[in-house]
Amino acid sequence: MSRLFVSLAHLIIILAAAPGFTVGDLQVKCEESQLTVKVGGDLVISCHYHFEDESSVTSFNWVKMETMGIVYNSTMHNSSLGQQDPSYRDRAEVWNHWMLKGNLSLRLKNVTLSDSGTYTLSVISPSQSYEMMISVGVRAIGEQPVIHSYVTDEGVPILVCESPGWFPEPAVIWENGLGLQMTKNVQTERINSTDGIIHMKSTISLDHGQIGNYTCTMMDQNLNEAVSFVFVILIAGSPWDIVIGVAGTIVFSVILAISVYWSW
Repeated sequence: MSRLFVSLAHLIIILAAAPGFTVGDLQVKCEESQLTVKVGGDLVISCHYHFEDESSVTSFNWVKMETMGIVYNSTMHNSSLGQQDPSYRDRAEVWNHWMLKGNLSLRLKNVTLSDSGTYTLSVISPSQSYEMMISVGVRAIGEQPVIHSYVTDEGVPILVCESPGWFPEPAVIWENGLGLQMTKNVQTERINSTDGIIHMKSTISLDHGQIGNYTCTMMDQNLNEAVSFVFVILIAGSPWDIVIGVAGTIVFSVILAISVYWSW
């Protein structure tokens, strides 16, 4: 039995000395494989590694796959940002004092639409490497809408709801004062800008002489955030158009403004 034990011990020593052999596996784990962030916010991708011999993990790097641009490239003891894509300079950072404790998380500040895509984390030791891929979607919540009105030559009242600053295109919902959705005679269009931001314009035709409340809501259903404007027609047959409401900012809720209109 003792000879067998000695032989096994010798075999382990020989394997350990062989090229490419490691005692224990390098493991990398990220908290999420898909993330969503708003324009102007901070993106945090939380990732950690585990290796029995932590000192043998020599380097790691973050790369954006679509452009192959280096977001962050570092050794465990000396940052090396010379090859960093200029668009990430002063925006990308890692928690340096936690590197030796297994924290390889990336923080990207002031996110833009161009930051959407797939990010790859590569962790390297002399004998192993490990790669993780994380998909990032960037979204923009538009400005609080404004409704303006006019009457066609045929005497049909028209409400036009507009809101710039969206990505991707939001859902547009018109409701009457009873909270019932109005889909008839609604036309919605998107106007793209050069930077990818979308300007939304939605038009609804009303029956002649209709009075009451009309709400235009634009919603990002992924983030569950919406902005709205309430337009109130009090009296049919008057020439005035007066705005009496103001808008506030409410996160994960609805922003309301109110306009009062006396139609011709």
